[in-house]
Amino acid sequence: MKINIRSFPFKLRYISLIVLILISVQFALGQQQVYRFHSGLIEVSGFTNSYNWKMKTDSVDCRSQLSIINGQLKSINSLSLTVPVNKLSSPNTYMDRIAHRTLKSYPFDKIYFHYVKSELLPWDDKDQYLVKASGNLTIAGITQAIKMDLIATVINDGIITFAGTHKLKLSTFQVTPKKTLMGTLKTSDEVTVNFVVGVKPFILPAVPKK
Repeated sequence: MKINIRSFPFKLRYISLIVLILISVQFALGQQQVYRFHSGLIEVSGFTNSYNWKMKTDSVDCRSQLSIINGQLKSINSLSLTVPVNKLSSPNTYMDRIAHRTLKSYPFDKIYFHYVKSELLPWDDKDQYLVKASGNLTIAGITQAIKMDLIATVINDGIITFAGTHKLKLSTFQVTPKKTLMGTLKTSDEVTVNFVVGVKPFILPAVPKK
């Protein structure tokens, strides 16, 4: 069997290129970090034929996997957000109960958002990014695909915040706004969600030595 000596340099270059690509991929994956909820606020607002209403909560579960290289946000690999319906509250407890029933808190006690994909663009500050995100929002057991713009900010202490506003119609999720006070008080179908959610790197607790 003859061995083609001339093909060796080409094969070596080809193998070297494959090795370099594999190292690059491993390096990029090595920059991925799991982040968990640190602090934040979700605000849902709308209006009736008599007044505007607003409900808030800081009871949020947010989990994400991000790629940070040299202090810069390179990619969002996953992002999920969970909000307990009964934790949304306002000064008016009577209206809160109506809102919770309207959102079918039983049996659908949580609102979910699951990120699918996004485009990252530079924003005003070097540590800020415009995130043109797509994902699935689940309210009252009904899931709809949505798109929304977020502003991601990388803070020096490792915390990353996501802020945004999204308008939606409850009827899209088969939710019918309730009429109260003998039908004289009518609630709008359209609501606005404002949020600021901060996440920080999740570090597994140390296993105690035996």
